[in-house]
Amino acid sequence: MEVDVGLRALVGTEGADGFYQARHVQHDACPTMIVPALSVLVHDLMAHDVQAAVDELMRTDWSRLYTLPGTGDAGPLVGVPSPNDEEPLRGHIATENAYDREWAYLFGGHRLHVYLGVLPERGPKRWRSWACWSVHELPTLPLDEVLSVQKAGYSAQWRAADFRMYMDAVRERMKEVTAQ
Repeated sequence: MEVDVGLRALVGTEGADGFYQARHVQHDACPTMIVPALSVLVHDLMAHDVQAAVDELMRTDWSRLYTLPGTGDAGPLVGVPSPNDEEPLRGHIATENAYDREWAYLFGGHRLHVYLGVLPERGPKRWRSWACWSVHELPTLPLDEVLSVQKAGYSAQWRAADFRMYMDAVRERMKEVTAQ
């Protein structure tokens, strides 16, 4: 049995009420890959039209989204549609389970909201608001700023996972102590 271990994410749109509609990105969905790809999609391929970019993103699930300047018929954006195309996901970002996804990139108005999937002390992984940029600033956004967001996100995930394991061990030890 082959195990799929790509960095998964959601891409889509978020309303002012926190409800979202999104598609999967199955592999390589870290901010340093996805944010530049979304910038190219909005500004270069869709002539600054956020809604047209969202419409393109919402047409299918994606195996990968990334940029390769000057290559391919579609220009610098390379989107590899997923063979496992499903219906778009819908939910409320504040209450929805992040499952096995690490990141969510949701357009809301003229902003790109980035969410991080983080394990709480107990229960399923939840979305935490992590970064937000104006869509207009994406083409000039320094890659080192995006990398800092990414590194801080992974650090937060590791700390949360370590804390969860620690608290599980404490609870287990407390059961042993009280059983004596």
